[in-house]
Amino acid sequence: MSQGNGTPKVKANVASGNLLRQIQVIDGVAGIVGTAYKPTNIGKVERVYSPEDAKAKGYTEQDEPFLFQAINEFYQELGGSQELWILGTEDKTTMKAAVTSTNADGVKKLLTNSGGRVNLVAVCRKPDATYVSPAGFLDKDVQDAVIASKTLGEYQQSINKPVRIFIEGRVNDASVAPSFEPKSAENTFAGVVLGGSRNDGSASVALVLARACKYPAHVKIGDGQNGALSITEAYIGKDKVDEMPIEKLDNFTDAGFITFHTREGAAGYYFSVDKMAGIDDFRTLVHGRLIDKAQRISTATDTPFLESSVRMDADGRLNESDAIYLEEVTKAQLLANMAGQISGAQVSISTDQDLINTNTLEKRIQIQPLGYMTWIVLNMGLTKTI
Repeated sequence: MSQGNGTPKVKANVASGNLLRQIQVIDGVAGIVGTAYKPTNIGKVERVYSPEDAKAKGYTEQDEPFLFQAINEFYQELGGSQELWILGTEDKTTMKAAVTSTNADGVKKLLTNSGGRVNLVAVCRKPDATYVSPAGFLDKDVQDAVIASKTLGEYQQSINKPVRIFIEGRVNDASVAPSFEPKSAENTFAGVVLGGSRNDGSASVALVLARACKYPAHVKIGDGQNGALSITEAYIGKDKVDEMPIEKLDNFTDAGFITFHTREGAAGYYFSVDKMAGIDDFRTLVHGRLIDKAQRISTATDTPFLESSVRMDADGRLNESDAIYLEEVTKAQLLANMAGQISGAQVSISTDQDLINTNTLEKRIQIQPLGYMTWIVLNMGLTKTI
């Protein structure tokens, strides 16, 4: 502190902004639900923080080759330590069964055991040798899982613990055109990952999970500013991504898959558009993650007001000053906790609410996202003068 000057005096420094309650909302906490083989790992929810920690807790290459691959791919892309929740399922358990909201041993168990912390889940599977998928480009289980997961997504949203789910787009027969387009599923809680680091028809859902957790909610998984993905090879079925016609990759993206591609002038592989399984406002992962974060912040902000009171005017309307105060409290928390992630936020409370008889207050909260440059058009030509 510097020395004062002039005549003796008391100087007070008044700080603003200290009345904002601290709201702790983490943008990305990951979970993986996939095939396990060791009986002690089936049906058990475990939290790990690194590949070494995972191995120490029983997820070794020898005992759990499938989950070991997913865990390593997650941490390799993440490039550091972070909590990861794991649930092993039997090899006879379909992805549809895993995401069914009534399955007490599926994704819901992982979400419950994490106390709602997990908000991004990858679901994958290595079927037993007797499993035969119906004919088609994808394993029929993929479509079934996308449809089944909607109920779980709606439930998690209803209890203010929203989640986004990545389903492994397991390729069954790459020689035929896809009959299922994720965008037709009307379930933007889920996205289908197509392609991966192996040429066996599997998909690297853990890679999507890691890229989403690696950066804040407003950053797209395909953001070119963050460089290429950590994998050195990418396949869709048995076909190498960089050897596939661009039109085919375009069709996969337009159909609503999260998939891979290469970019002119840049080495390595990138995610294409972060498509989710639907065409509503949350058809991209980034929009879904932003509204999920806003919901968690708004819920945490308003919880202390439960069973508290506000003034009513003589005509039975909500006192305008109290309404404005409640609007500003929520807006301030949204702007403070999502600074740089959104373009703006608006909170409004109608004073024409019968709070005396209903005991129910309604707020309207709108989030304006950032603009994203998924496509860039260059209008070029020669000119006589500059």
